[in-house]
Parts: sequence; structure tokens; C-alpha cells
Amino acid sequence: MKRLLGSRFLQAILVLVVTFVIFRFGIQPPAPWSVVTLYMAIVLLSVLVWVSADSDSWRAFLAPIRATLVEERRRPLLYALLGLLPLGVGYYAYLQAAPRTEAPVELRVIHPAPPSSITFRGKTLDIQGLENPLRKDAATLEQHVREGGTIYVRNCVYCHGDNLDGQGHFAHGFSPPPANLADPGTIAMLQESYVFWRIAKGGPGLPKESTPWNSAMPAWEDRLSEEEIWKVVLYLYAATGQEPRRWEHAGGPGPAVASGGGRPPGRTLPGPAAAEAQQAGDVALGRRVYERKCAYCHGLEGKGDGPAAELLHPKPRDFTRGLYKIRSTPSGQVPTDRDLFEVITRGMPGTSMPAWPMLHERERWALVAYMKTLSDRFQGEPPKPVAFPKQIPVSEASIARGKEMYEAIECNKCHGDAGRADGPSAPELEDDWGHPIKPANLTQPWTFRGGPRREDIVRRLATGLMGTPMPTFGETVQDYKEYKKGESEEKQDPKVWAEWKDANLWDLANYVRSLGPERPNWATFLVVRGVEGEIPLDPTAEFWERQPAANIPLVGQVIQDPREFAPTVAQVSVRAVYTSEEVAFHLAWDDPTPSKPDPAKKVFADAVAIQLPVKLEPTERPYFLMGDGARPVYLLTWRSDGGVGEANVTGLGKLTPQRGEAVQARGQVAYADGRYRLVIKRPLETGDANDFAFPAREFFPVAFFAWDGSSGEQGSKGSISSWYYIRVEAPPSRRQFVIPPLVVLLAVVAEVLAVRWARRQGAGSR
Repeated sequence: MKRLLGSRFLQAILVLVVTFVIFRFGIQPPAPWSVVTLYMAIVLLSVLVWVSADSDSWRAFLAPIRATLVEERRRPLLYALLGLLPLGVGYYAYLQAAPRTEAPVELRVIHPAPPSSITFRGKTLDIQGLENPLRKDAATLEQHVREGGTIYVRNCVYCHGDNLDGQGHFAHGFSPPPANLADPGTIAMLQESYVFWRIAKGGPGLPKESTPWNSAMPAWEDRLSEEEIWKVVLYLYAATGQEPRRWEHAGGPGPAVASGGGRPPGRTLPGPAAAEAQQAGDVALGRRVYERKCAYCHGLEGKGDGPAAELLHPKPRDFTRGLYKIRSTPSGQVPTDRDLFEVITRGMPGTSMPAWPMLHERERWALVAYMKTLSDRFQGEPPKPVAFPKQIPVSEASIARGKEMYEAIECNKCHGDAGRADGPSAPELEDDWGHPIKPANLTQPWTFRGGPRREDIVRRLATGLMGTPMPTFGETVQDYKEYKKGESEEKQDPKVWAEWKDANLWDLANYVRSLGPERPNWATFLVVRGVEGEIPLDPTAEFWERQPAANIPLVGQVIQDPREFAPTVAQVSVRAVYTSEEVAFHLAWDDPTPSKPDPAKKVFADAVAIQLPVKLEPTERPYFLMGDGARPVYLLTWRSDGGVGEANVTGLGKLTPQRGEAVQARGQVAYADGRYRLVIKRPLETGDANDFAFPAREFFPVAFFAWDGSSGEQGSKGSISSWYYIRVEAPPSRRQFVIPPLVVLLAVVAEVLAVRWARRQGAGSR
């Protein structure tokens, strides 16, 4: 082994392999292939310089190559290499010659320079030297921080998150992503006046020098007063454990950065082992953490009535009732300490409850201890987890049995036949507090409350979701026992019955898990593919199934009133093609109830829209929320009560529909199993200056909107996306089929010449 590792040739190969693995898989986010290729070329040149540093090193490097080319005993290896190398080179040439599309890279300024002064509601504020006026009164400082926290959770938490880390439950729907305010490189490096400016003016108020930033951050001066913004600024620094930079420190890092004081509170707590921490349960510490992190949603007394509660769906948990969804204990019992700890650590997907892994382990166990004091149901004997049956592997047979069980015990009454939460009972469901509650969309496992793993699903089936209409598997399966009674009398034996029931619990979990992909696979950009012939208008045509789909996340519009905090439509799947004459979009999205408009009942039309800029500008886009007066947008629209149309918009609520012959778009929709499918077609160019002209082989922005009329969505209340890049693909080229064979031929010729040269050299040396 020592001799093998001492080979100069193998050392060089090892360096190249390790470097490639680091560049390709060790960097997050992964670098584009073009960058990896460039770096690898530099590394290869460096390795060649290294191995040729002196004549002995160069001869040692070439020795195994010459031996392979000349020696008879290595002839099988030579033939294998002679066959594999041209194929590898040809495959690489094919990858390089094949058409590829990558979204253009946007260079952004991290902290754009602020103006010397701004106008705030008609008042001029000098940014340079401006201090937070609320920080001067120490007696009211704590109260201002609490009030700032309330304003934050009612307005900012959806994007920037409870942890201020830019991971709010709507954050995935925005590009660029929301700022990570907990990062020491953000607000800790800034004066409070800078933060005030960014909050007040948002993305629309960025200076020209910052383009193309395209920030989705709204201008909060339209909603918040000057004092309210200063309170939020106080809260941001208090919640992140940072100190703002003072103007006297403008030449260097702020006090928190210089002293290392930027760590969030609690990070320096001593960390006992998990079992010890669980037993310790520092209730006093838990109360302090609860009031700092949890009370804004769950309320100071744990009744689920915090200042943000009215905006959240589902509602925050009322801890005083002692009813918990996620447990490993039987239905009707309280959860174990470990259950509570895991929910605090992992959060609740599909809800506003975030994960709190950044809290120290001791703080999380302290929270568990404090939460147990909020309900008398935790008095008495500690709860015991249920025993879960042995796993059954995923197989077609197991999934088929699970599907039979799903239908027999009527899971489809709530979750729908295809699992899209469109069952006939879904609209009437309420939790134990009388709040409307939606069944889970089983095709989106990343939103499952207790986690998407099969064992997570089995736990939910076995224990139920207390406080909700979701029963335990054992309760619902009794009817299935009667359903199967005539088929097999032996199943009435208690032991056989128990084994059969446990097996079907895993079968049902396997079926539920088969209904959706493991992750949403969000797209980063869209491609409009070129096709020949007539594009079918029927959205159910097989043609559309052959086209690649791009999944675009949609989130609630929480920027302008009226706002949507619990949107129904969470994503839209987009397919796009074009011919020499027209372009067509195929959109698919989940909506459990096709709407029949009835304004008296606050039921409106279902709708969807594709947003494009009226004019393309190289470095600037319209504001993503339907543009503005300076940069209007063009919409391709569909409404369940009016069909396909076109419109021009200069901001939310400022829509001008096109009429009569001006409308050149056509469309057709299909609805089944809780899912809309729609095709919208339009000429590539209409000749109307108010319409978007689709450019060939050029990137341009696109955004999407959706409204669920049954949930009262219309106008500004609905689901939105930020801008995404889209590109009309160039016509198919044959170069990827011509260049690789030529490269393979050249590689073979080079191999033959190399072998002949090596053998002549070997013969000459003898």
C-alpha cells in the first residue's frame, strides 16, 4: 500500500478525483458545470506543473503510462482503456454540445449604500447620524421591544421566520430569499438608521445602483408608522442578541462583532446530556424562553391567543387543554417528554410552527418542563409510548393492499380519491376548538404535520391526531373487520386479527406515501420547448404528459391588504411549448373545491394568471406584485366564470382587462380529483404594444398568481410567486449528434499514435 501511494501517477489521479468531488458535491449550493470545468482545468495544469517540477518526477509520472502501452502483461488493461477513453471523451463532448439552459447569474450588492436622507410620509429624515429615538429611555425599552416583537410576528415572520433566519414558512416562494437577520454579517454590521431605511422603503426604494436586486421586500411606510418601525428595529437587535453599530464605530465592526457578543441568548448555557437535561427540566428557564420565543403565537398563558394567532392557520396550540396532535402515546393520553422535545426541535411542517434547533438543548428541555405546567393533564403517571409493529417493506402488493384499505375505511371522505384533500366531508371539518381545519393533501408529504417518513405516518395512524377529526387507525379499521368478515373466519381470532391489523397499518402508510414525491423539486427557471405541428388545446391530451414540468412554489400575498395568510394553492406545475406561430402554457394546480361564485357567501371565481413584463429591460423588472405605474405588467388570465383573457396592470387592484378583438388568447380547462389543468395559447407576437412579445433565445421574467374562490380569495387576496426566469428554447440542433463521433474518432487516432510512439521508444531503448 505504501508503494502504491508513493506512485507519482496515482498521487496525481487522487488529487484530481478528490478535487472534482469537492467542487461538484462539497460546495453548497453546487457550482454550475461551466465553473467546475474551469476549475478542473486549472487544477489539471497545476498537477502537470507539479509532476514535471524535475526530470525524475516527470519520469516517475510517465513510467506507469509507458508500461501500460508497451508491456505484454498489461495488454488487457491497455485494450480496456483504449475502448473506454474514446467513449468517455465522446460522452463529455455530447454533454457539451447538447443544448443546455441555465438561468443567468445576477450580481447583487449585499448592503447597498443608503441615501443621505429619505422622505417618510412627507417628512425628511437625515439617515447620516440618525439614532433610534426609542433607545434613549431605558425605562420603556423593554416594553418597546415587546411591542416591536408583536409588529414583527404580525407582518415579517412569514418571510424572515420566527428565528429571524430568513426561513419563514413563505420564504421558499421568494427569489432572492429573505435576509437572514440572525447572521452576524447582516444587521450586526449596520447602523439602526440603515435598518430603518430598508424597512421603510423596501425593495421598491432601493437605489438605481443596486439593480438588478429585485427584492420582494415591501415598503412598510405604507403600513407602519415611524415609531412602529423603530420598535421593530429594537426587536430585531434584541432577538438576535446583537448590538447595532454606532456612528462612532462606522470605520470598523460594531461592538457585538468586535467582542463576539453576537451569539443569540442561551448559546453559552452548559449542555448536560439529554437524559440528565430531561430530568432536570428547569421550569424557570423554560418560562423565560417561552415568553421570548413562543408567547407571540401561543399567548402568555399558553391559550393559543398570542398577537399573531388570528393570522395563522391552523391556529396555534392551546397548551392549557393538554391535547397534542403529534404523540407516540395512545389516543386520549398526553405526549411523552421526548415527543414534546422532538416537536420543538423539528417544528410542524405545513404550519406556522418552526423548528427550534438553534435553541440550546437545555433550553428545549426547559420548554418541555414549562409547557407541562400549563395543563393539569400532565399530573399523574408518566405516559407510555405505544408499541409499533414490525415494518413491512414497500412493494406493489403492499401499496395495492393499502389502497384497498384507504377506500374501505373511507379515508377518501376527507382526503379525496387521489389524496388531494377534496373529499366530500372536507369543507365541514372543524377542530375541537371550533376552528375550520383542512385535511392533509397526501400528494404533498413535505407538509405532513408529524413528518413524511413511513414510520411518521404509521405513528399518526396508530395514535390519531388529538384535537382534530383524524381518528386512530384502530377505530376506523373495526368497520373494515366487518367488511372482511365473510372472506376469512380465521381473521376473527384475536391474535391473527392483531397481526393482520398491524400489517395493514404499514400497507396503508405505504400507499399514502406513494401518492406524492419525496420533495417538491422546485424549479429555478422555465424552458419553452420548440415543437412541430398543432399544439393540442385539450389539457388532458397525452402530448402534455410528454413535456417536462417545472414546479413553481406559490405563497400567500401578505404585503398589501387584504392579505392571505393561509393560501389554498401552494404550487403550480408549468409546461410550456411553442411553434413558429404560437406559444402555449399548460398549468396544473390543486384546488379541493371548484368554485361556483356566490358573493353573498363570500365565494368567488377560481382563477390563475401568468404575469409578464410589458417591456423587456436589460437590468430592471417591474415590481413582482403586478408592477407599478412606471413598469406595468401583462397578464394571461383564466377565471372559472369567464374563461381566458388578457389584461394590463399597474399594481394590485389596478387591472385593465382587454376587450373584444384585442383578446387573442384561447384556453381550455379540465377539473378532476381536486386538480385543475389548463392550457392557454397565444400568438408569439400580437402586434399590440400592450402585449408581451415572446423573444427567441432570450431570458425574460415570468410570475404566477392563483385564487381559490371557495376560500374567499379574489383581488389582492390569493397565492403569488416571485419572478422566475423563462426562455424560449432555440430550434433543435444536430450538433450534439455530429460533434461526439468526430471527437471519438480523433481520440482513437490519438490513441493509435500514442501506442506506436511508446513502442518505438521501447524498441529504441532495447
